[in-house]
Amino acid sequence: MSYDPRLLFESIAALLKENPRKTLEELSQDLQVSKRTIKKTVRLSTGGNFRHYREEVLMDRVKGFFAKQPGAPIKVLSIDLGFKSPSSFARAVRRASGACPGELRTFVTGEHPGAEQHASFY
Repeated sequence: MSYDPRLLFESIAALLKENPRKTLEELSQDLQVSKRTIKKTVRLSTGGNFRHYREEVLMDRVKGFFAKQPGAPIKVLSIDLGFKSPSSFARAVRRASGACPGELRTFVTGEHPGAEQHASFY
């Protein structure tokens, strides 16, 4: 089947922005293309792999949430993003950014004077 990689990537991006927890399998079913095609399209469009791109989308959502609602509990954000628990959310954030959600919130909101010294966030 022929497809336009640019249009396919736009569809992938839109679905992940809607739900950054979508798996490769779920995207494959939603878009009716193979997992390999999705991986290849993401690689061509971003230069990185699918997992890394999905983590970037997640981090954009997390940082946006912290910027808009700096005092909101982590539990609320984890539920809004579709995580089953705050601990699974915390693991995903730590894997993507190198910091726990509380540290990332501090970095995004600029509440801590030494925030720039943290690991390099997306």
